[in-house]
Amino acid sequence: MEVSDARAFLALAEELHFGRAARRLQMGQPPLSRLIQRLERSLGTELFKRTSRQVELTVAGRSLIEPARELVAASERAVEAVKSTITGQIGTVSLGFAGASSNAEVAALTRELAIRAPRLRFEVQSSQFADDSLKKVLDQSLDFAIGLWEYVPSELDALHLSDDDVLIALHKNHPLAKHERIKIAQLAQDPWINLPGGYNSALQNRFRHLSLNAGFVPRRNQTVPDSWTVMLLVGLGMGASLTLSSVASSVPADDVAFLRIDDESNTPLPLRLVWRRDAFNPVLQTVIETARDLFG
Repeated sequence: MEVSDARAFLALAEELHFGRAARRLQMGQPPLSRLIQRLERSLGTELFKRTSRQVELTVAGRSLIEPARELVAASERAVEAVKSTITGQIGTVSLGFAGASSNAEVAALTRELAIRAPRLRFEVQSSQFADDSLKKVLDQSLDFAIGLWEYVPSELDALHLSDDDVLIALHKNHPLAKHERIKIAQLAQDPWINLPGGYNSALQNRFRHLSLNAGFVPRRNQTVPDSWTVMLLVGLGMGASLTLSSVASSVPADDVAFLRIDDESNTPLPLRLVWRRDAFNPVLQTVIETARDLFG
């Protein structure tokens, strides 16, 4: 049974009058009568009892109502799915992000997409470092990434979401901890605790820039895997660290003081959403437009 046959059958089954059913279907009564006869022949049974006064469903006709409704509904769902895919409302999108610096933005984007495109599947993957997510966007294993990058490869487009201040973290009993701002050169003799650095690691590139400008190479430089470990070790008095305002506000650090850096070159680091320039999928455009409305 074709979808058009099912629609015609249902119209007649609900109206029980050829004239009314034909008007509802916007067709003539004779074509509707021929369509029903053809359907009955194909099924090998009578679906309606016809008299000069009335039209009634047969037992076979009544049994066909639900399957016909399911066929029409399935057809409508199929059409809607295609339309939604074309308009970017259905599909799967993957987003990578790293740590505390982007938690708020990831949550806001996820909530807004759930409202605007509830049938969109938004897969969020946390990585240890923003550099990892960037590489995955470049090799197309991720559609999007959110992270702190001062420079973005030419293959990618980017949307600026917010800024993250670069701070110094010290133990609260450090001699300089009571100051609001200090020069990084004042910590030239202190041990440092840092995150691993990649070629595009914004925080570590900033640390190298500031220390070189201040004319020193860190006396001791311990590398640890994540910001939580950094704050733990700083809180134990094992060294100073360059960190971010987002980390200061989200990672527990009762024994840590956060100070601003007295250096005009220490501008905030930009938090960006990045994607490939050659990405033309309508579903990806839905994410980009939503992010622009939220943050742009």
